[in-house]
Amino acid sequence: MTQLDGPYLWRAFRYRSLSRSTEAFREYQLFPRVELPAVSAGSTPSPEPPLSPAWQQRLAATHTRQFAVLREGRLTGRWTDPSTLADEPGRLYSVTKSVLSLSIGIALAEGFFPPIDKPVAVTLRCDQMTPRQLLRMDSGLSFDEGFASLGHQSKTYLHPNARHTALSSRLADPVSREFHYNDYHSLILGLLLEQSLTQADWQPSLEASRALPVVVSWMYEKLLVPLGLRSAGAFVVDSSHHRFPKTESGLCLSALELASLGQLVLQGGTWNGAQLVPQVWLAESTGKENAWNAPEAFRRYRNLAWGPWLSTGRGWYGYHWWGTSYRGSSAVFAMGIHGQVLLVSPRHRAVVVRLADRWALREWWPEVLLEALETGEL
Repeated sequence: MTQLDGPYLWRAFRYRSLSRSTEAFREYQLFPRVELPAVSAGSTPSPEPPLSPAWQQRLAATHTRQFAVLREGRLTGRWTDPSTLADEPGRLYSVTKSVLSLSIGIALAEGFFPPIDKPVAVTLRCDQMTPRQLLRMDSGLSFDEGFASLGHQSKTYLHPNARHTALSSRLADPVSREFHYNDYHSLILGLLLEQSLTQADWQPSLEASRALPVVVSWMYEKLLVPLGLRSAGAFVVDSSHHRFPKTESGLCLSALELASLGQLVLQGGTWNGAQLVPQVWLAESTGKENAWNAPEAFRRYRNLAWGPWLSTGRGWYGYHWWGTSYRGSSAVFAMGIHGQVLLVSPRHRAVVVRLADRWALREWWPEVLLEALETGEL
């Protein structure tokens, strides 16, 4: 049994103690999880291109663990904190949500996910919610942030029965009226994907994935295996008994493996000549046209750390993907609570990944990275 595999109240109070002395990058080791086996013996390009001394100092000073830059699909810069292994997986937190979106796009195209505008009965009190509303996070579901009380964020993150947690969510606002970023959406989408795959009797084709929860098997076989996973990853589950994947925060990969997912997005969903993710889904899920994008849409967050950036009008939120307009071009990114960033910049034909223990920067990381790409620092 892992250190946090027990009843909810015990787990919640135990987490408060353990999280103080555990790095965010390795926090997944406290939780029940399943392993994602490596599928390729390919080695990292050698020698690894170094970053400039100034950038190495910046990364070291901001509690960064792993950092990687791809240009035109080629590794052009990499940095690893001395206390961390280059191929060690780190918890991606809400970057998981964006990978879930990729997986849903594949499932939708293959008939293993309900139409995104068809109402689905996903909570005990709402049968008029659609997958699109869940993806855009405008379902009206109630959610309070923070771990100070045993509220919604604590429950969605720590409860040992995530299926029950997802189904116990409640409406607080009118559906489709307001953007409200919260973890219930991603848990419910994971539950919908699980239900669809199970009802269709989808079976994994690989021996390595047959023991995994079905949603993890789907992500593994449809995304990670085709990309040639070179170093093992992990996926946090709610408990060793229920084994529901934490589809809001549980994926754990190294920076280089995550960079491959970014490169897949940059290439329009193609990899080695195969269309892994439908191009139309990528355009729809990451583009500004279907996203929350006006500053007033984000007024709920005006007093939070990300409020100033959202108030500029440069940002948007699509189907579990963020986007930004910068210097006359657009970039998309996935972001985790402790400063995990997967940035995809078509203008620079670049992918940048930062995995870290904390945000540790007053500026907005995605635009700091874009500026560094623009100036040639990265």
